[in-house]
Amino acid sequence: MNISLFNNFGALNSRPVFAAVQQGLQKLGFQSSIHDMTADVAVIWSVVWSGRMRQNQAVWQAFRSAGKPVIVLEVGMLQRGHTWKVGINGTGNQSYSKQDLDPARPQQLNLKIDPWRDTGDDVVIAVQRYDSEQWAGQPSTEAWLKQTVGTLRQHTDRSIVIRSHPRQEVVVLPGCIVDRPWHVPNTYDDYDFDKTLRHAWAVVNWNSGPGSQAIMSGVPAFVGPDSVAAPVANSDLSQIETPNKPDRDQWLIEISHSEWTVDEIATGLPVARLLGKPN
Repeated sequence: MNISLFNNFGALNSRPVFAAVQQGLQKLGFQSSIHDMTADVAVIWSVVWSGRMRQNQAVWQAFRSAGKPVIVLEVGMLQRGHTWKVGINGTGNQSYSKQDLDPARPQQLNLKIDPWRDTGDDVVIAVQRYDSEQWAGQPSTEAWLKQTVGTLRQHTDRSIVIRSHPRQEVVVLPGCIVDRPWHVPNTYDDYDFDKTLRHAWAVVNWNSGPGSQAIMSGVPAFVGPDSVAAPVANSDLSQIETPNKPDRDQWLIEISHSEWTVDEIATGLPVARLLGKPN
């Protein structure tokens, strides 16, 4: 099996991650190549079709239309800057293996979940990028936002805070507060989402990181079916005032196997969990 790394189309912080993947492939005994469109599996950085990653869209379409897997690498959410997403055919709920789980892994990564919260003033809508494959099949973000706010207004009178994506503006809707990006010192982030969550009753997000961040912080989330948070989140906005708050222990174990450190990636374990080992 030839696994090809499209490492020229990655963000600047992708280089050590791609290098680790290549080391892991060698240890596993896979054949690897660089930018080979005839390969059996592609490895790309992100499914955001913009900037340095724009050319990944053609790679994605070619491999997926041929029924070939695409391994997607991306900035992690669990320990930002330390763990990295490694998924197959995306980075959502079905993109990582939930078999052969190590129950101690959350502790190894120093992950914890806060108790479910029963207070909060705001419903936070975390908007995503429209030029991402994660948003494929959705209406425009403006239309989605208007529809979401309209539905929420039928079921709650709490403040609605719209958190725009840091690199895409959103429409300003009457009666809503827009949380605009502001660089967080000593990070490459443009939001202190933990600060936003301090006043949150619930978070609405389709399928990106804020849904899972909310769940881990004890804030109920309303998400789409492909969200990593979906197994422990809500989907019906009519229940915004009475959200489900299920047990999250097993979910935390599962998602701790969706992201890996560079050293772990270099062992080949994340790829082996997705593809198995060569015969």
